[in-house]
Amino acid sequence: MYIAPERAALEENLLYIKFCQSIRRKVFVEGQGVAEEIDFDGNDLVSGHLLIYVDGSAVGTARIRKTTRGTKLERIAVLPSHRGQGLGELLIRCALALIEDEVYIHAQMASLGFYTHLGFVQEKAEIFYEANIPHTAMIYPHPRGELPCEITRL
Repeated sequence: MYIAPERAALEENLLYIKFCQSIRRKVFVEGQGVAEEIDFDGNDLVSGHLLIYVDGSAVGTARIRKTTRGTKLERIAVLPSHRGQGLGELLIRCALALIEDEVYIHAQMASLGFYTHLGFVQEKAEIFYEANIPHTAMIYPHPRGELPCEITRL
């Protein structure tokens, strides 16, 4: 499911935004110790969101946010119970197919191999900290592909 940025704040989509936030709370706040005020930074209602369902339950999400630099993929999370099934890759491939301008991420160093496998490249051999977690900036310098699956657009 995809919630476009211009539709994120609509009343009928707030429940889906809450599902995205619930996944992020479990993965980032509870799982990695990220402070809620860092993860929930006020940008959810002006960003696009992907939400993956498995057997009727929301299990993965990614936020797509326009910035002055281009489009940033962020808050990419899959519940621990559903990892290792290719859902993270599916989220990224769907996001890339939806984005038309420059794409970049601030990747956790622990996930560097995952993003490199998907075609992202490090901008510089530089590490910085966000929420006390080491990150690096990466870009996606390749043409975008087709959507890897059907997406319900809200």
